[in-house]
Amino acid sequence: MTQRERFLAVARHQPVDRLPYMFGGPRASTFAAWRKQGLSEEQQRNWSSFIGQDGMITAGKFYTGIWPLFEERVIREEGNIRTWVDGWGTTRQDAIVQPTAGFATRRYLDFFIKSRADWEEIKSRLDPHSPERTRPLSAEQLPPSVACDGYGRMPAGGTYWRDNIELCNNADVPVTITVAGPYWGLRDYCGMEGLSYLFYDDPHLVAEMFEYWCWFIMELLREPLEHIKVDMITLNEDMAFKGQAMMSPPLMERFLKPNYLKMNQFFKERGVELLVMDSDGYCNQILQVMYPEAIDGIQPIEIAAGNDPEVILTQFSGIFIHGGVDKRELAKGREQVRAEVRARYATAWRHGGYIPHTDHGVPPDIPLRNFLYYVELARGFCDGEDLDHYEPPCELEKQLGPIEEMFDPRAAIAAAYGADEDVHATPV
Repeated sequence: MTQRERFLAVARHQPVDRLPYMFGGPRASTFAAWRKQGLSEEQQRNWSSFIGQDGMITAGKFYTGIWPLFEERVIREEGNIRTWVDGWGTTRQDAIVQPTAGFATRRYLDFFIKSRADWEEIKSRLDPHSPERTRPLSAEQLPPSVACDGYGRMPAGGTYWRDNIELCNNADVPVTITVAGPYWGLRDYCGMEGLSYLFYDDPHLVAEMFEYWCWFIMELLREPLEHIKVDMITLNEDMAFKGQAMMSPPLMERFLKPNYLKMNQFFKERGVELLVMDSDGYCNQILQVMYPEAIDGIQPIEIAAGNDPEVILTQFSGIFIHGGVDKRELAKGREQVRAEVRARYATAWRHGGYIPHTDHGVPPDIPLRNFLYYVELARGFCDGEDLDHYEPPCELEKQLGPIEEMFDPRAAIAAAYGADEDVHATPV
């Protein structure tokens, strides 16, 4: 089977020759920590081939933030804290020197949308046909920014979908598109608290915003989907936390589900096999409302939030999930790593429809040698090795250099903020 065939077969709960080799993505700060634990520059540069990870390709750049951006404005800088207004009109505080690159430390103070007039201003900058949304732009073509990450601005780079048509349609790996869903997209301009109030204070406005975002995404992807066979579209939402969702089931029924039904039909009519929601936090309330009519699956199945892949696959027959390997366990001893990984692959083989990997980005407190042990153990379990007795040869660890320093999260935070610095939000 090709990687593309295998991925889709798992999603369909069909037999496979092996499970996909998916492990999870280290962040920039994780690689920085691992370089001090013996990872070479070449190994980092060729990370996927070094660990033998299966691939995916994205159909191209699809930017869903506002364009043109608002002009950034720095309000104050005190110590290592910058208070400023970003390109999306959000007032926020960032660490100027980030303690862990790739896991940005920021605090939101105020958001742009508070009224219908504010929404109309944002809406005027959400034209799905703006060429900048899909065409790569260099840093020189973009307004200067003090942003520490991709939030509040348009990131440089990417690829144009028209240049990827032949590559995608002939690919032997899954072809994907990831964009912001309506809750995520509108929360960026309202804030979680602001959007939560608007559901009750002005439900007609919220309904209009959700409907517009749904149309915006479909229009953004309409032409690309006419030319490219896309296997999976992921809508980023991050609409839950520990134990429950950020929208109640009645609110999801009223505002979210109808728009997902429209998008799901639109995508399926254009050959997309899977519509998957990306949401950290507890998934079950979301799935009770949204699955199976509105979505085909969900990820990354965050264990700390109360998720259990076994429970989800049992309760929601036919669902496709990926993730669910507790990243906290990977930071412990090898006995705990083995127990965690064994449990997830036992579930994957028993139920189908499940590709285990870390339940979020790989943080820097996971030691490199732990992660490589997990990779080799997972590869063996993907290949069908005995869950109770298989031990990997640890060949990857043998290729590392010496350990210079282990990651210390407290030291990283202290370096960014200082022991005596007040990092709490201050009035603007």
